Amino acid sequence: MSASIRFGHCELQPHERRLLIHGEPAVLGARAFDVLLALAKRAGELMGKNELMDIVWPDVVVEENNLQVQISTLRKLLGPDVIATIPGRGYRFTARIDEQVPKAIESTGTRPSIAVLPFANLSGEQGQEYFADGLAEDIIASLARSSWLFVIARNSSFTYRQSKLSFGAICRELGVRYLVAGSVRRAGDKLRVSAELVDGARGETAWADRFDRSLTDLFAVQDEISSTIAGTIEPVFLRREETRAVHHAPRDIQHWDLLMRARWNFWRSTPQNNNEARRLLEQALQVKPNDSASLALLSFTYMSDAWRGKSDDPVRLIREANRLALEAVRNDDQDSYAHFTLGTALSCINKLEPAMAEQRRALDLYPNFAAAAGELGRLLAFSGRFDEAMEQVRRAVQCSPSDPHLSLWLRSKAIACFIEGHMEEAVLHAIEAVSKRPDWFFNYYLLAACHAGAGDLPRAHEAMAEARRSMPVYNMLTLKVGHPFADLAQLDRFVAALRLVGWEG
Repeated sequence: MSASIRFGHCELQPHERRLLIHGEPAVLGARAFDVLLALAKRAGELMGKNELMDIVWPDVVVEENNLQVQISTLRKLLGPDVIATIPGRGYRFTARIDEQVPKAIESTGTRPSIAVLPFANLSGEQGQEYFADGLAEDIIASLARSSWLFVIARNSSFTYRQSKLSFGAICRELGVRYLVAGSVRRAGDKLRVSAELVDGARGETAWADRFDRSLTDLFAVQDEISSTIAGTIEPVFLRREETRAVHHAPRDIQHWDLLMRARWNFWRSTPQNNNEARRLLEQALQVKPNDSASLALLSFTYMSDAWRGKSDDPVRLIREANRLALEAVRNDDQDSYAHFTLGTALSCINKLEPAMAEQRRALDLYPNFAAAAGELGRLLAFSGRFDEAMEQVRRAVQCSPSDPHLSLWLRSKAIACFIEGHMEEAVLHAIEAVSKRPDWFFNYYLLAACHAGAGDLPRAHEAMAEARRSMPVYNMLTLKVGHPFADLAQLDRFVAALRLVGWEG
């Protein structure tokens, strides 16, 4: 079904896998969305429990409780009367479907919206993937400077690496009008870069070109692609962007290569890749001392080690992360990522107000910065500012709807609900966080605390058992690094809930 489904003040968009409430995107887990879509497609009809479970969990044996959890989530979001329970038989979607209309590809108001896919690596070497990614990331960063364009975050657009979907389908899923795709082939010091701009609404290529250059011309190629894309979409912006491109500070290809290798490793998120990223960043800073981007990413490598709970001295790691992040901001106060990094580092030592100020500064510099909005939402949640936290999480999801870090934002909602005493909602958000990233051990500790707080000790013990399996040793010092409660009484509540089911950290 390619049409939107409207009922009441809601709009269900199947292609984008998105639910709008009063025109704003709602945070909804994948399973809950599938349940809602299945019911809405057959509004007014009885759907048996087994039929629904076969649709939502194909070829997977799950307990009926899983379906009940999703139904409960939907009722809390949409109201108790939208889905009726037919005892012993199933469920019925009872809301009146107002209309089904084709969904136009453009979800960002008057500004053109655009996503840049990871460029294909045609060099024949897996080791050159970082180079193709780096080229696409730089184009994203260039386009994101524009106040004319709404640019989808890298974390969302890069999930479509090697996707079999058509460009039009990707545009619909991301809710953007335009899509940039390309490829790069590197042979020695020679480059061949191809790029095209696709108009998703029209289903046609608006611009395409190929660049055969030397490696030393890489930055000129990036600027030319960015300005041409912007100019194709908005001619007025092109003139300003071309002027800015002329005034770029000189860039060093050796430093860029080391930084891109480091980014590629950092995003792999394993301890080994994190160590390799740090090694490369230290080399990059030898080539270009005081580079803000390198310092900021190096700061995050230390925070990552502290969050994993593998270090004997997490305090030392966080101290070094703060030092590097502060240096990054001092060297370039206009770097939004540096402010985002400093804010995150400050949160690790429980300096919440300065941390939130840094995230707001990052968002002032780059309003579509999903990670900064998500981090601000997390800090607001730990500060007990429920409504503001939920608003920033919504903003993060809108800027990066397919972000791999969506689980972190769902955690923030769970924390906000835990502090407010909305324990059933906290449990539901924690379950969704686990479903998004079952490989993150701290999600299970959160789920255990929420279940315990809700009085469901059997399920709390189950979550704690999984948490210990994933991370047997998780001490109080490491927990505090990732849980900066503003009110220490709330930290005590959280810890008491964990201790209730056997945590001894």
